[in-house]
Amino acid sequence: MSIAILAAVALATGLGTVFLEDRHRSLAFAFGVAGGVAVLGIALVMPPEESLAIGGGGIVGTPLVRSLAVTWSASLLMLALLELGIGARPAVVGPSLIGLSAASIALATSDPASSMAFLAAGGVAGVVIPGLSGWIDGPSSASRLPTTGRGALAILGSGLLALAVIAWSASAAGPLGSGGIFGQDEGSLLGTGLALLVMVAAVAIRCGLIPLHVWAARFMEGVSPLAVPAAFSWGAAAFILIALPSSQVLLGPTAVGDVERLLIIGLSVVSLVLGGLAAMVHDDIEHVLGYSILQDAGIAVLAFASLTPDAAAAARDWLVASATVKTAFAAWAAVVRSTYGGHRLADLGGWARHSPALGIAFAGIIVAAVGLPGTALFEARSDLISGALPGIGPIIALLVALMPLVYLGRIALAGIAPVTTAIAAGPSGRPRRSAGRATGWSEGSRVQAIRLVPADLRANRAPLMALGVVVLAAMALATSIGGAGGS
Repeated sequence: MSIAILAAVALATGLGTVFLEDRHRSLAFAFGVAGGVAVLGIALVMPPEESLAIGGGGIVGTPLVRSLAVTWSASLLMLALLELGIGARPAVVGPSLIGLSAASIALATSDPASSMAFLAAGGVAGVVIPGLSGWIDGPSSASRLPTTGRGALAILGSGLLALAVIAWSASAAGPLGSGGIFGQDEGSLLGTGLALLVMVAAVAIRCGLIPLHVWAARFMEGVSPLAVPAAFSWGAAAFILIALPSSQVLLGPTAVGDVERLLIIGLSVVSLVLGGLAAMVHDDIEHVLGYSILQDAGIAVLAFASLTPDAAAAARDWLVASATVKTAFAAWAAVVRSTYGGHRLADLGGWARHSPALGIAFAGIIVAAVGLPGTALFEARSDLISGALPGIGPIIALLVALMPLVYLGRIALAGIAPVTTAIAAGPSGRPRRSAGRATGWSEGSRVQAIRLVPADLRANRAPLMALGVVVLAAMALATSIGGAGGS
């Protein structure tokens, strides 16, 4: 029952925030933040397991649904506060709440076809609303509008492909149907193998895996980094978390033949290697963020190369942990750009010296992204790679684990470099007193002190936003260690 309440509250507040976005921005922010608080509260008190019968189906709560709801709602609440601090159009919390509502119901619904339909609707909102906001704020960039349209088509197309596989697999002509046109022979195996490849293709389109990454890359260029996690990290994670068990149940491990395995591994390796290399060579921090997210999705796709319970469990831990890590990274990128006006490494020399809190947060992000042996993220990544590539898997897993050290390490080195003119001209990342605070707090009345609070908050906008990134980095560390927290 609590899942239905959470989904309803998230959907209502998300739609309300979107409706108020252009008319009353302050009210939209307040409505969105209130919705985020309410959803987080419901998620925290949600029992790990529950069920609700609805007609011929039902909603079944699991520890995975609760973990996803808690981490996603907590992170979107922090993103909403950061968006308020940046002063941008409120285009993040509304789509995030809609996406969270769709993902919660999709993961709890027993019917995979309904789950995919919910995800498609929520995914479109996560792409269209931030995309249109980016186009409105930058109308001179004519490419943003068609890019948003292509993104919506990619979300819908991936959902339709997945629905086609689910419908065929569950039909009488499918692999489990007694009236199928094939028995359990070579023809049937060929059909299930083809269905699996179509499902993986749907995942590739939804996640923007290389070489299908053009729409995703263009979309990330035209929106605030704060809007990227809901559209890709969390949205793609929910899609894979539905596609993977659907493939396990409807197709089964026998669908993974030698050809299918090679094709899936090839797709994953291309995204994993090229995504990692692109993140290493780009100087634009938004591009580093985007390609690192594509690399994360490439690792998750390896679970389809075996369809075993162990691979599915590793994928769950990997997806939840990596989504939280990349949310913290996106928040860091947005705050740095808002505070210092730059987004290339050449312009960000000394950013950590100027804002120690951002430096501490980024150190936490690096540790969470790489993981330590024994932590959920590290072991999940190793299990996914080793399971798909026995023999050389452990070596490749270690090399992949070191990639974040390179592309995040370049940003960290820029942070401890001499402070550039652009960074020095930006607001200080250290707490400071607003004008008149000494009188207001030491000699003035309490009323005068209270009146100075808004001015004090404005004077410390940069360190307060940096503190928000620290909170998200702490969440990233927690999920990197603990993973999804259940099955």
